[in-house]
Amino acid sequence: MESNGELDRMIDSALAEYSKAQALRGLEERVLNRVRLAESARHRALGWAVAIVVMASVLVAAIFMRMPRAPAPAMHDTAGIQTAAPPQSVPEELRVAPKRCRVRIETRRAERGRPLPKLEQFPSPTPMTAEEQALRSFVERYPVGAQQAFAQLHKWSNEPVEIEPIQIPPIQINAP
Repeated sequence: MESNGELDRMIDSALAEYSKAQALRGLEERVLNRVRLAESARHRALGWAVAIVVMASVLVAAIFMRMPRAPAPAMHDTAGIQTAAPPQSVPEELRVAPKRCRVRIETRRAERGRPLPKLEQFPSPTPMTAEEQALRSFVERYPVGAQQAFAQLHKWSNEPVEIEPIQIPPIQINAP
């Protein structure tokens, strides 16, 4: 018990000596300088991040502006405009310009009755897979066996599924 008391006195005296120590001169100023330096580094990093985002935006805009645009789809002429031409027999000096030019719009209608292209079968058939080819060759070679196999499969598909309960024996630990 006495060694505990002596240990306590040693710890108390060491702590008393520790608390008497004075801070080094300029410690407060050095800590504040470090804080200011860290803040300025964050501001510089933020500035660089903004600059990089702006440069990337300008680069993307420049790329899109230089890309060739797809030509406008060709429009089929659905309405033809024809103006009434003056008769050729009247000399140029005797012609009088009409107050209102009459315009006749002629519409062209799509040919009706022409059927749209259609496939014989929709959707169009795809090539058979290896499994489908194997099944086809099995049915062609062994039609009776295939019929029996499909009948058995049909019978199984109509029966309810029964799952036996899982039986796990307890683990035996032999203690030495």
